[in-house]
Amino acid sequence: MSSRSSTSMAIGAMGAAVLGSSALQAFLAPSAPSAPSAPVLRGSGSQQTSGPAGRQGGHAMTVGLATAAVALARRRTVVRAEEKPFAGGLIGGESAFSGQDFNFDPLGLAVKCEKYLPWFREAELKHGRIAMLAFVGLVVPEFVRIPGPEQCYGAKTVVEAHNACAGDPYFPFVLDATDFYNKEGHQVGPLFQVFAFCGLVEMLTTFAKTSNVSNKPGLTLENAGDYRLGVNFLPKDEAKIKEMKLKELKNGRLAMLAFGGAITQATLTGNGFPWLYAQKDEERSVSSRSSFCNAGAVPGRGRVARRAEKGYKMSAAVPFLPMSPALEGIPGEEEGFDPMGFSLAIDIRWLREAELKHGRVAMLATVGWITTDLGLRVPGDAFQVSTIEAHDAMVKFGSMPQILVWLGYLELFGFLAIINMQEGKTDRKPGDFGLRGFYPADAKGQYDMQVKELRNGRLAMLAFSGIATVGVLTQEKWPFFDAVVNAVPRDAQQARRASSSRSMPFLPKPQNLGGLVGGEAEFDPLGFSDTFDVKWLRESELKHGRVCMLATIGFVAEQYVQFPGFPAAEDALQAIYVAPVNMTALLLVAAGYIESSSYGGKLTMLDMFEGEGAKRAPGDLNFGKRFLPSNKADADVLATKELNNGRLAMLAFSGMVHHNLVVKGPLFPLFPEGWEGPQGSWDLDSTAGALNSGRLGL
Repeated sequence: MSSRSSTSMAIGAMGAAVLGSSALQAFLAPSAPSAPSAPVLRGSGSQQTSGPAGRQGGHAMTVGLATAAVALARRRTVVRAEEKPFAGGLIGGESAFSGQDFNFDPLGLAVKCEKYLPWFREAELKHGRIAMLAFVGLVVPEFVRIPGPEQCYGAKTVVEAHNACAGDPYFPFVLDATDFYNKEGHQVGPLFQVFAFCGLVEMLTTFAKTSNVSNKPGLTLENAGDYRLGVNFLPKDEAKIKEMKLKELKNGRLAMLAFGGAITQATLTGNGFPWLYAQKDEERSVSSRSSFCNAGAVPGRGRVARRAEKGYKMSAAVPFLPMSPALEGIPGEEEGFDPMGFSLAIDIRWLREAELKHGRVAMLATVGWITTDLGLRVPGDAFQVSTIEAHDAMVKFGSMPQILVWLGYLELFGFLAIINMQEGKTDRKPGDFGLRGFYPADAKGQYDMQVKELRNGRLAMLAFSGIATVGVLTQEKWPFFDAVVNAVPRDAQQARRASSSRSMPFLPKPQNLGGLVGGEAEFDPLGFSDTFDVKWLRESELKHGRVCMLATIGFVAEQYVQFPGFPAAEDALQAIYVAPVNMTALLLVAAGYIESSSYGGKLTMLDMFEGEGAKRAPGDLNFGKRFLPSNKADADVLATKELNNGRLAMLAFSGMVHHNLVVKGPLFPLFPEGWEGPQGSWDLDSTAGALNSGRLGL
């Protein structure tokens, strides 16, 4: 009995040791390669056949634990020595702008599902490409339509067109087996053909690669997303190819977010691009907002349909957007600032309650931060810390949970007050908790006090965000700057000036503007020259400047002089609409020919200054060189004048265009007789509005 017990205990100990080794290995980083097997030590235990069984069990357990320890140590060594690249080295972890590695994978899929990495990249690229096309498809139909059935191609919006083209099946893309040939007219629309075609492409591409069927190669990290389309347009340099792939990937990610937001806004508003809530078309406005105008439970929503019948007024804060009707009568909202239209989708009372609460907390937080930075402290050793360290210190001290409980207690009463207010059981106003200590008695004083609190709260929210950010970045106390400027040594001051931009001394000096005409100002606050080819940037700047110099002359002259056979248009913005179509087409063809032939077809920053183009100076089109001075210094002066005049012309032309949009008339006189001020620069009577409404026949 004793011998059997000892033997069983030995076997159990060996099992526990082996199990313990496996368990320890299970907690190692799964991305690490499998550790090489440990030296064969089990023979030492099996060779000791002499002695009692209990001694054999002790040896077995000792050997098992030693094996686990050796394996674990060697595995850790291998992890350190052979650490795998993030996500198998896939492109996309690095940034296209600053060169930093983000390695964004919060769920750890690159480690947990490493074998599915090729499929993840294939799906990401495919969704990104589709989203880029889809976003363009959301905007283009508002300006250009292709001929087709009226129910699909004549719909007011893309969302309505989709519903019409889908045929409104009871489930997306489901065929009715009883009416397969659509004799009763209830079958799916033409989008089913697109769906079927996409399915065919999918079966012949990704499905074939993931399933290793036919003669298609298996899906790997190298061929994920590669359909061998457009490879002739890729650069020859490997670094440029990687850069191009990175741009496609990031543009696709951006397009997925953009399309998600755009289609949501289009569905909520029921309107076309730019998907604003207010439209002058009464029928569209009333019908598209039916979901927001029912039951009148929310103040402001029920007025949207009635407001649409009378037109709408523009926001004073954002004059190119309409004012939300839900803001009428709300203290502090006379300027109508709600560019995202939140007040039309969410109860304005709940929004105002949240805004006031955040503003009040931010006002207290701002005062608290500055006060503690100035030295005021609560008595006690635990509270003698800096403002930046205060939060973490109080969490460790245990006082933050108490504050959280008390705030939750107050929040509960506030929640009950809001619910009763929204249900109409009380006449409470948002943010009103019955505190009347310093509240004025007259109505005007109360209104002014509410507006002051609202604006101070908004300012405090911005202020506290800035204070916290600057405080952490500088590790300084309020007001976060060194008051002893003269204490900085003169050599350090000179070194700081040498490394700073001349035009913007609070920013670093651009490193890639040397040798360029006009680069002496060292003006590049956004760091474009660190990201893009500086020659291509200068080429683009000169071209836009030259075009704008001509455009400013033409913009002014259009009001007084016209070419023979061209109708007059006092407002230069209308000239393109009254000009003969054939001449407009000729101008576009000529501009396109000049653009292409000037660079031999090399138009992008990837190839414009490669090969023979590397010998050409930016802006040099081999035109008018005989008028240039022979002296290099004089030629540089002339080039600087052209550059500065071009920059001025770009600003001037932008101002001229905006002037005509605001006054809705010609450039001169600057203030037309009887002009009453801006009445909506971008409403439906403007150029952009004419494009959007389709009055121009587009």
